[in-house]
Amino acid sequence: MELESQATAKMINKTLRLWYDEAAPDSDEGWTTRSLPLGNGYMGVNVFGIATKERLQITENSLLDLPDTSLRGGLNNFAEVFLDFDHDNVTNYTRELSLNDALSTVTYTHSGVDYTREYFTSYPDKVLVIRLSASQAGALSFTLRPTIPYRTTHRFAEDDDRGKSGTVKALGDTITLNGLMHYYGIQFEGQFKVIPTGGSLHSSNDDDDDNGTVTVSNADSAVIIVAVGTNYRFDPQVNSAENRLDKLAGFAHPHAKVTQYIAAAAQKTYSALLATHRDDYRELFDRARIDLGGLEPTVTTDALIGQYRDGQTDRYLEELAFAYGRYLLISSSRTGALPPHLQGVWNVFQDPPWTSGYWHNINQQMNYWPAMNTNLAELFLSYVDYARVYLPRQKQYGTEYVTRYHPAQADPDGDNGWAFGTSSYPYTGSGWHAGTGVPTHSGFGTAAWTAQMFWDYYDFTRDQAALESDVYPMLHGASNFLSRMVETVDGKLLLSPSASPEHHRAGTDSYLITKGATFDQQMTYENHRNTLAAAHILGKPSDAVLAKIATQLPLLDPIKIGKSGQIKEFREEEYYGDLVAEPNHRHASHLLGHNPGQVINSTTPAWQDAVKVSLARRGTSTVGFTAAERMNQFARAGEPEQAYGELNWWLRTFVMDNLFSSSWKLVDEKLFTIDANFGATAGIAEMLLQSHDAAIAPLPAIPVEWSAGRYEGLTARGNFEVSAAWANGQASWLEVTSRSGGTAQVRYPNIGRAIVETAAGAHVAYTTQLNGDQISFPTTAGTTYVITAIPPHAKVAAPKNLTVVENLPASVRLSWPASPTATSYSVYRAVGDSPTYEPVATGISGTGVIDSGVVVAAAEQITYRVVAIGADGREGPGATTIRLHPMPADAGDEVAGSTRRTGSGLPQ
Repeated sequence: MELESQATAKMINKTLRLWYDEAAPDSDEGWTTRSLPLGNGYMGVNVFGIATKERLQITENSLLDLPDTSLRGGLNNFAEVFLDFDHDNVTNYTRELSLNDALSTVTYTHSGVDYTREYFTSYPDKVLVIRLSASQAGALSFTLRPTIPYRTTHRFAEDDDRGKSGTVKALGDTITLNGLMHYYGIQFEGQFKVIPTGGSLHSSNDDDDDNGTVTVSNADSAVIIVAVGTNYRFDPQVNSAENRLDKLAGFAHPHAKVTQYIAAAAQKTYSALLATHRDDYRELFDRARIDLGGLEPTVTTDALIGQYRDGQTDRYLEELAFAYGRYLLISSSRTGALPPHLQGVWNVFQDPPWTSGYWHNINQQMNYWPAMNTNLAELFLSYVDYARVYLPRQKQYGTEYVTRYHPAQADPDGDNGWAFGTSSYPYTGSGWHAGTGVPTHSGFGTAAWTAQMFWDYYDFTRDQAALESDVYPMLHGASNFLSRMVETVDGKLLLSPSASPEHHRAGTDSYLITKGATFDQQMTYENHRNTLAAAHILGKPSDAVLAKIATQLPLLDPIKIGKSGQIKEFREEEYYGDLVAEPNHRHASHLLGHNPGQVINSTTPAWQDAVKVSLARRGTSTVGFTAAERMNQFARAGEPEQAYGELNWWLRTFVMDNLFSSSWKLVDEKLFTIDANFGATAGIAEMLLQSHDAAIAPLPAIPVEWSAGRYEGLTARGNFEVSAAWANGQASWLEVTSRSGGTAQVRYPNIGRAIVETAAGAHVAYTTQLNGDQISFPTTAGTTYVITAIPPHAKVAAPKNLTVVENLPASVRLSWPASPTATSYSVYRAVGDSPTYEPVATGISGTGVIDSGVVVAAAEQITYRVVAIGADGREGPGATTIRLHPMPADAGDEVAGSTRRTGSGLPQ
């Protein structure tokens, strides 16, 4: 009975919605900041909610113009759709987007009649459905006017053939929008079927049999069904064909499939269409929920966001941001449709920001971070389909690069794996970065980083079939390529040429191209390790590639520690940022081995501390995705206040009134990019649950602002579903559902003294590790395990600073301020690039220590760490400093007393 009452208590049912008391402005900025997005993967729709002239903007992700080197072109606006009403001076106006149902509604009163508009995009039926109704019979009249935006014969030159043409014709109750995007020969079609109840219907076309409209008069209600499509097909031909007009050659016009979508949907009632949509959507959305104690607001969403910007933090808005990222992913990444790009599946522009490309030096990967840890892993299969299309072309690039840079390592039969640049599109592969003369400004590690998405999919789902069919080939192919792109330097294997995403060399306009940039080294290390693990799981016999990467792995040297105590971004770097034009650059790719990678973890604490130094030195986020990435990095580092600070900063600085994230600060420019929406959702989940470190770790980074709360349905590696509740910062119960069996390792302070039972009440025996902070027990697939009676743990405050007060050739004197909750201290050191610490002294009652001896005398660089010990003997967080010897003559202000001071109180 106790377990049953706990399960009942944990259910989280909260209305999650965006709502407003006025329409979105009819402008591009109104689209960006105030329109409400709907989507089913096959299309994106932005609803303005304008009473007199409703505007619906439709996007379809395969309708592309050629992106050029000036970042013009790319994804195009599919259609602008208008519904004309004679409804001026309305009252009681409300529009909203329900995240619980993926349903947008507009309600208002005009001339004593209440009008309601409902909109949803159904994935099962592949259509947009609109229902218009009035509170009085015969009161509904409107005109439907779809249009084709940006029709032109050419774009930038008389003969560039980058135009767009088409017609809009009405026949009976259906309007057909039919067109051609010239450059690739993309045929596109949209159909709009109007089904009124009562009243009359009239269709018309202008003199050119174009600009067709349907007018409904004096109806009780009406349903409008919309379907769209192009002749794009998931086929390697669209990426590999050299001639632009051969890419879609032989593929069928979309008329037949669009007609079929419309006909099938029209056979169903509105209620049936809505029920099918809700069932499909809720099956995904309802899997994971969080409750941070937020109360449903009495003010509109834009007002709530405005209050947050003014410093009134709100738990409901934070919960809404988490849910919104999941909503956007469900709406834009569905099997059978192209995956989400930089704007997901939404774009109003002829020249969208960064061409709405698939950018693979963080943005595309970030798009899928919440798929893994918020229980939406199958949404990644949309990207798997896309990868199957581009992979043959990327293999050609692999051979080009190996032949160009390391011809002696090229395979004589052309089997050189696959390479990746940065940008990718449905019709083109990802190769050299324009104008640099090198493969990319982002390093060859982009292939490994892309492959890691596939490994994460397997690690979270344990889908053995996918491991065999798609994951292992991606991993193996990337390692095959990367293993040929190395050269030996001082006994280490370094990627050459190499870069760290988008960095310029200090004092120049040139990208910093080098050997062995940390980004490339870490990503290659991660991919080699994952490839070997996958081969072992599948029982693959050793081949030439597996044998080579097993030899290479220990020589890749993925982490170097600099003289500022930082993770070096470049091997030539000494002090933080001394090689680059922008030390506070938006990309922090040298930290990917920490998150989403796993080479930096709890078994490498000195490297973890160097990550914190790097994050502190990078400074405040100036780009939306950077705030989201830093949130994830701080959470992974066990710095809850810093992680929450980044969430707070993102919501105040980048989030627009419709919760879309701006790429730039709102005070600079409102420019929608979706990556930060996804990254923020993943970051919140990372604060609530981690599993990168060979254990399920609930509540690893809970800030004081979230002192109590609940969540259910987050996911951990090993295919475990996890729920939790906590109060006063302490877990009250945990729940782990095993979906694939295997051993569950659960890490939480004092969990070794807890009670573990199945949901049915059967006792579960477990073993303990880590001094009682971790337990292990075998699980059965489909069984839920409940962990209760977890003894509370005392938290101890970290020393704020650790300082070298005397630095002699063979001794170092350290000092730190007292921690108010410490009973004693321990001091550790890590020499050079060591990932681990060794003890210097423990049980220190004072606030200083001297370290001396042979190790100190021989070391040029030592990272020291002091931690406070609480009354229960548990170590708390620590402070670090770096000691250099001899002191460089030109160190300047970089070090103080030959130390770089850092601590748990990192700057926001």
